[in-house]
Amino acid sequence: MKVPGVRWAPAAVAGLIIAGVSTVASAQPGPRGGIYDKPYMTGEETVKVGGYVDMEFLYTDPADTAAGSSSTFDQHRLIPFFFAEVTPKLHFSTEIEYEHGGNTGEGGEITVEYMVVDYRFTDAFQARTGIILAPLGRFNLVHDSPLNDLTDRPLVDRVIIPTTLSEAGVGLFGVMYPSKMAVMNYEVYVVNGFDEGIIADSAGTVRIRDGRGSVSTDNNVGKSIVGRFNYSPRLGVDFGLSAHHGNYDDGGQDNLTIVAADAELRRGPLELLFEYAQASVERSHLGLGKQTQLGYYAQGNFHFLQDKLMPGSTFTGVVRWDLIDFSSKGSPDDRMSRLTFGLNFRPVEKAVFKTDVQTNWLEPAGGINVRVDHRYLASVALYF
Repeated sequence: MKVPGVRWAPAAVAGLIIAGVSTVASAQPGPRGGIYDKPYMTGEETVKVGGYVDMEFLYTDPADTAAGSSSTFDQHRLIPFFFAEVTPKLHFSTEIEYEHGGNTGEGGEITVEYMVVDYRFTDAFQARTGIILAPLGRFNLVHDSPLNDLTDRPLVDRVIIPTTLSEAGVGLFGVMYPSKMAVMNYEVYVVNGFDEGIIADSAGTVRIRDGRGSVSTDNNVGKSIVGRFNYSPRLGVDFGLSAHHGNYDDGGQDNLTIVAADAELRRGPLELLFEYAQASVERSHLGLGKQTQLGYYAQGNFHFLQDKLMPGSTFTGVVRWDLIDFSSKGSPDDRMSRLTFGLNFRPVEKAVFKTDVQTNWLEPAGGINVRVDHRYLASVALYF
């Protein structure tokens, strides 16, 4: 008996084992375009799945009574990737982030880290829309745990550039080759931007991370612009400049501007990384003046014993200095600084075992009662 609007092929069921996934659509009941009739089931698209995971351990020295002691394991991130080549020119890509086990009732989080639809006209002219990983600084674009040689992210990329910074919008990106050795890249997007969450209290204290905007609605009619340009004159040398500018308050009266510069130098086993960011926040809707915040990090990596234990393996020694200054035009305010030493081992490039030792300084307003704490971290991170 045939039922109008329903496709059902009982004889095809026996062929499922032989015919594979493409037969599923013809062997299941349902309307055209139903759950068993999607393009990825019928082989009309090329879909790839991957991701990364990290696991961390943190120990805080109990002698640091002001900071308090702690000893804890943290399954910090589980990040599945999905990529689809709809056509050679039309691509889709996304990351789904599960933080701290994904249990939202215990501080966990489940979010779409980015989701983009790209269309390539030429290498130098490509269009993108979706939830975009903001090209603000270098680290926000390459923040994956397996890529980085220390467990904790730089302070400037936690506080001034609130990594991970993802924003809904649309724009252009591309790559150009001015010479046989040189490469130039650009990205520029119109996005919703930040919101009034950057104002932490009635005194007008600015904390940018709390003002990361919504990917579903904009709190004002203005839009923000974010973009980055980087130039690599030859392999192992790269310089980047980026900026983010737009209204953040509900009335669309005041602007937040963040500018950043970054550099990466590689020569033999040595790597040098640097990133600087400065934020300028107008506060006229609060009856207050502009506030400026800045931060930077400088990091050196040294690779050794490459390929000694197994093909592709390497050890890396790391040292990084971080500084954040919340001061406005030199007036005293909170300052944070951190010195980190690290040692890690990569059995292969996409997997890393890390050990880190941190010393942190927090200098409250007025420069008195400086707090110091020591932290010891270990983690494992890998792509899959």
